[in-house]
Amino acid sequence: MLFGLLFLGVSVMALLILFNQGQLVKHRVQLENAADAAVYSQAKLAARNQNFMAYTNRAMVANEVSIGQMVALLSWAKHYKNVSHFISFPLYNIPIVPPSPVTYGNVLTAITFPYKALGTAVAVPTGKLVEYWPTVVSYFNTAVGVFQKVFALSTLEAQVEINLDIVEDHETDPSKPEMYTPVVGWFFFTQNVLLTYFGENFATSKLQTLIDNTDEIFETDTNDLVSDYLGGQQAGDLENMINDNSPGASGKKAKNQSSGKDSNLNSDEDGDSAIEAYKRYAAIVNRNREDFTKDRHWDFGVTTPDLIPKLSFDLGILKIELDLDLSFWTGVKNDGGAAYIANTDLETDSDIEKLGWAAIDVMSFGLEIYFNILFKVEVCIFGCSTIVDLDFGGTIPIGLPLAGATHQVVSDRLNTRKILTDWGVPGDVDSGKWGGDEDDPFNEGAFDWFHTVALGWGQISPTTGGGIYGLNSALDVTDSYGAPPSYYSLGDHFQERGISYEYIIALTKSMSDVQTSDNDNIGVAGDPDLWDDGGGDVSHTNFDVQSHSRAEANDFAGGYQRVIWNDDRPMMTVSSAETYFANPMQSNDDGSPETASLFSPFWDARLREPSAIGLLIATGEIDWEEIFEGLSGSALSIVEWLLNAVGDRVVGSGVDYALAQMESPFDDLLEDPLTDAANEVKDVAVDAVVSELEAYLP
Repeated sequence: MLFGLLFLGVSVMALLILFNQGQLVKHRVQLENAADAAVYSQAKLAARNQNFMAYTNRAMVANEVSIGQMVALLSWAKHYKNVSHFISFPLYNIPIVPPSPVTYGNVLTAITFPYKALGTAVAVPTGKLVEYWPTVVSYFNTAVGVFQKVFALSTLEAQVEINLDIVEDHETDPSKPEMYTPVVGWFFFTQNVLLTYFGENFATSKLQTLIDNTDEIFETDTNDLVSDYLGGQQAGDLENMINDNSPGASGKKAKNQSSGKDSNLNSDEDGDSAIEAYKRYAAIVNRNREDFTKDRHWDFGVTTPDLIPKLSFDLGILKIELDLDLSFWTGVKNDGGAAYIANTDLETDSDIEKLGWAAIDVMSFGLEIYFNILFKVEVCIFGCSTIVDLDFGGTIPIGLPLAGATHQVVSDRLNTRKILTDWGVPGDVDSGKWGGDEDDPFNEGAFDWFHTVALGWGQISPTTGGGIYGLNSALDVTDSYGAPPSYYSLGDHFQERGISYEYIIALTKSMSDVQTSDNDNIGVAGDPDLWDDGGGDVSHTNFDVQSHSRAEANDFAGGYQRVIWNDDRPMMTVSSAETYFANPMQSNDDGSPETASLFSPFWDARLREPSAIGLLIATGEIDWEEIFEGLSGSALSIVEWLLNAVGDRVVGSGVDYALAQMESPFDDLLEDPLTDAANEVKDVAVDAVVSELEAYLP
């Protein structure tokens, strides 16, 4: 009986330990699964938002290219329509057979009549399209830019909602919820958003100072820890992951501050990043021009064979080789191209609004003389060595004008090219702006030397009304374009890295809700003062018949955790995820992976190990209220502050820009409806989340 009683006592103790451990593991796994699912879902929503940005950015580019197609077609049609301006060239007034009155101009007029008729037929309807289509596209792209911002705000709302829903779905008994997101969890959510959209506002210098002051707790380089927490960046070099780019709308400002709350977010734009973003935007637009917009080339002519045979002289020890290549090409060349470009270099914010479309077309006929001289002398004494080796050649172009025209679509006539040198000079064939094909020696674009006379005559012809290059803006310029759209782009660092900032979720439940042998809910009360007799040292894994939380320690970290985890005895966990870019279907020309961007919709999400800094914030080693100065309070106030701040800046800036692009009287008519609609969307989103949180938080 004695041994039986001893065995029974040991068995009861073992069963209690087994029961305690089983309950703790069960609830811990439940909490971990919920946190992993919640943070992964938040990252998935972020990836979906980035893919939405990519699709809409691509739509904007396609719309821009459609303007270029119209401008290219109009310039092409005009240069045929206006052929008479070039047939007035003085040399064409010479009689063909003096004293006959028939001149070369008379003959060219007859030959080019079909071209003039074709150009006239196409130019009239195309001119009407160019007058209105850029306005339609500009308004549409402006609306798409606003949709991006509304979708971003909706994503924030969805991230809050899905966090609540997933936690509820992981409850053992949904009618008696136990898990919840504590204050520190909502801080992490706020940090995720601010780092993504407003990285320059994050007080990382304070973070670096706090880490340096606690350097003794780290066993690795603190810079590496900060870099892991901040998406591969150092505190002093922090940048936005997603940049909200705008050409700098000024003048009209929407009344979008209805909430009356100070967002504490600096709204100053980073001019350098905006300029680089629009340079990249223009480059992508130009790269996506279809063939007719990019290069309008045809030629018709004949080439004579080499007229001079090769000569060789063998004088024993002296060998001479002389080869004079001489051939001729005669015929007609037609060249043109259109580009999305500013009339100045993009150096300041004001230059961004100068972006627009410009197209040029020119046609010439004449002669090209190709020559090459080879002169080689070898001395052969105990072997041959070359003492003279000359090999040079070139092309002599002699072209006469037949046709030429330009057209520009800009937001302001002050931003137009006006004279030939604004477009380029003959021989400038390397830029690729005005046609040309580096693989075709006959196709060097509109500024081929062959077109020199035609380009010059287009400037000085008395019948063109000041030239064809934009000085006569009534004929050659349309100002119906509304300037480049506002759009989101990926920060330079993240283009190289292809991985987002860390998304962190913190979840908890009260230890009093975990049925263990030392909880009152099964009738066995424990003594919470026994575990920290060693001066606050906490054993993380030694759950005996007493189960405790780290927050019960009588030190700063314990007190801090009781506040930020909203419970005196919390069971807590932290999970992390990230978005990443990977296009499995294509790569760069050199075989390297495609560079990350918000123009390619291949963003996805994955779980990752929580960073050391995130864990230190969660455990109280680093105080989050000191990291982000001015942001403190309850979970409810954090979320309300965040949504109002992001709503005022993101949605409000979109409305401001949309109104700035509208002409009178549409801007005045639509200002109040647009502003009210944007504020309504923002307020509904904020109120919906806050009201749900009021009923959800403990």
